[in-house]
Amino acid sequence: MRGTPQGARAAVTVSLIKRTKAETAVIVVPEDSRISRRADDLAYFLGVQATRLVELAARPEPDDALFQPKSRERRAAALERMLRDKKSSAIVVTSLAALRQHLAPAAVLRARAMHLKPGSEIAWDALLSSLVAIGYRRVETIKGRGEFAVRGGTLDVWPATEDGARRLEFDGERLERIGLLELPDGRALESLGEIRLWPWSEILDDEETRGELIKRVKEKSAKEYAKAGGDLPDAWAGYAYETTLLDIVGAGALLVLDGEDPPAPEPVLEPVKPAGENVEVVPHVPPLQLGDEELRKVVAEHPFVVVGQSVAKWTPKPKKAIDLGGEELTIETGRTGRVLEQAKAWVERGDELCIVTAKRSRIAGHLRALGLEPKKGSNVYVDRGALGRGFSFATLGMHFICDAELFGEAATAQDVLPSFEGEPITLKELAPGDYVLHAVHGLARYGGVREETILGEKRELIELSFAGNDRLLLPLSAIDVLSRYESRATGVVVELAKMGEAVEQKRSAAKR
Repeated sequence: MRGTPQGARAAVTVSLIKRTKAETAVIVVPEDSRISRRADDLAYFLGVQATRLVELAARPEPDDALFQPKSRERRAAALERMLRDKKSSAIVVTSLAALRQHLAPAAVLRARAMHLKPGSEIAWDALLSSLVAIGYRRVETIKGRGEFAVRGGTLDVWPATEDGARRLEFDGERLERIGLLELPDGRALESLGEIRLWPWSEILDDEETRGELIKRVKEKSAKEYAKAGGDLPDAWAGYAYETTLLDIVGAGALLVLDGEDPPAPEPVLEPVKPAGENVEVVPHVPPLQLGDEELRKVVAEHPFVVVGQSVAKWTPKPKKAIDLGGEELTIETGRTGRVLEQAKAWVERGDELCIVTAKRSRIAGHLRALGLEPKKGSNVYVDRGALGRGFSFATLGMHFICDAELFGEAATAQDVLPSFEGEPITLKELAPGDYVLHAVHGLARYGGVREETILGEKRELIELSFAGNDRLLLPLSAIDVLSRYESRATGVVVELAKMGEAVEQKRSAAKR
């Protein structure tokens, strides 16, 4: 699909996923640094289906260190989300480098993951051996993911995909209790109904896997290191497995590929061993991954679409070419007034305009000042959200503008927290005592506007009341985070939100 500018690629991708009813999709961007931006753009167009998104960055290679905690943490969480159910419905955003790398087979990862509940019976030695085999390290006191410690019949462990440590209390070989673990004082807090221990290492260490790796690796020092029982770096996965991400998602997965070739890799500097520090030396071996010809072959086995202005050298030749006629916006960025003047010219000639911004009410006010009334059903619409870039389909008379053009910097998903239902409001529409929805904290009661002197400057602040004695003074300039609340039923007792609880509930729901 030629004529698909950067800003439009998420919209086109979501349209393809919905049109083809793809249960699983893989979106491939040229490099890791673009993954989060594309995921944010996709989330906007997916709406409630954004929970299907999974971000899988490449594993650091070549890897001269045994442990890459941050990389392992992100990749373990992504793989667990993809494979937690036997039938996946994930939309995976990944990079070309990650697509080339080898992974343990899906069946192996699922089989080695551990799922324990109070009442489970498991031999103590078998439990500890299983933890070591999937990459967990035994330590005196746990401090981070992938570690476990043993004291009598108690096992402390920090699962690969959880935000905190857990304490497992045994009576013999019977698991009696699972509790959240408070690391500073070592207390087990509230009880949990289960624990899932997803593999921390990407090479699952057993006799067969180690034997396969020893057989395939060529470097003598690496063979001897592996034979001696040394921990296997994740970067050696290509010598242990032939599976890739495309095998895991299955032959029916839709692939959407960016047309650009990736940038040239930066030179890899030799690691420097800290003076006086005893560091285990891991033999250096070149990463084993798919070359262009192999990758081209496996991609051709899937339904795939290339979006962009060109086709990258490594991709198979598409059977059909379509030119969407889209183009990047060429308007002056960072000058809100001038950008909206240009937008007005488009509207006056009959084109459709959609503005996606983290500051919806502010921009809606600007448009009204220009004589444009933004609302659904008209050819001018302002929505709350985050897109990386605006774009135009001039032949269709359609234009998208976002914060990158309006303010010179694109908004991210962090800038646009999940917001509650409601339409933008102005002070004229509010009276003290009205209920309003705060985009972060939830339902509040509007108490009016009061003037306060802060650091010698007089400022107008919106007073909001929440449950209990919670109060919030909101700057007048931030009114766009408020929307009107109207109960859909009469006679319903309205309960004000407790500040902070609403966003925590949404984050917890997203993790689940």
